[in-house]
Amino acid sequence: MKNFKISIITVVKNGMPYLKDAINSFNNQTYKNIEQIIVYSNSIDQTEKYLLSLKNKKIIKDENSDNKFGSLNLAVEYCSGDYVGILHADDFFYNEKTIEKIVNFLNHNESDIVYGNIKFCSQSDSKKITRTWNSKKFNRSSLKFGWMPPHTSIFLKKKILENNLYSEKYSISGDYDFILRIFLNKDYKIEFFDDYLVTMRTGGDSTSFKLFYKKFNQDIEITKKFFRYYLISVAFKILRKINQFVFK
Repeated sequence: MKNFKISIITVVKNGMPYLKDAINSFNNQTYKNIEQIIVYSNSIDQTEKYLLSLKNKKIIKDENSDNKFGSLNLAVEYCSGDYVGILHADDFFYNEKTIEKIVNFLNHNESDIVYGNIKFCSQSDSKKITRTWNSKKFNRSSLKFGWMPPHTSIFLKKKILENNLYSEKYSISGDYDFILRIFLNKDYKIEFFDDYLVTMRTGGDSTSFKLFYKKFNQDIEITKKFFRYYLISVAFKILRKINQFVFK
């Protein structure tokens, strides 16, 4: 069994108080060959003060990037792991064995890229689940019909990330552009790990109704680059989210 080192990137701006939950969920992981790289931008809350009080973390201040995707690219330079994953400042790992399970899966499958499932919770109540995103097994042709895995469930080899950095052109949908580029590449061995990996709080850019129109236009621009019938791709991408919501 290989003792893969896992790098986790967290990008944050005005992340308090939820940033503490994200970092605690990393610290509580049973798998210990891990590192967390935290890139922060100028904040008006206590984010910087809190981060500078931490030990055993790579803390980098980003003063040049246009958006969070530029900060993600900056973090890659500091990663020393074999594989890299992302944990947003509002989110937390599903449980303390998440990374351990991923490493076990990687040892049995020798994958280049692994993705799984996630859940969404209320911003104010982490126990109130509002959406579940079950990815299902990868089928490249499904990308044409709006399928994509959750960005925060993806773990991939560092060298793949280095060769496919995020575009800062898309302030909201940069992850969608990134996913299409790597998942359409037939050179990569991509595997589905059927387990919940992360719980995301609602309220971020990708889940904000206020930013829906901007995100929609960015999705259109991105899909134009990859698919002939791009409007179909975007329409299905929206429709696929409907059955993720939990109605009680």
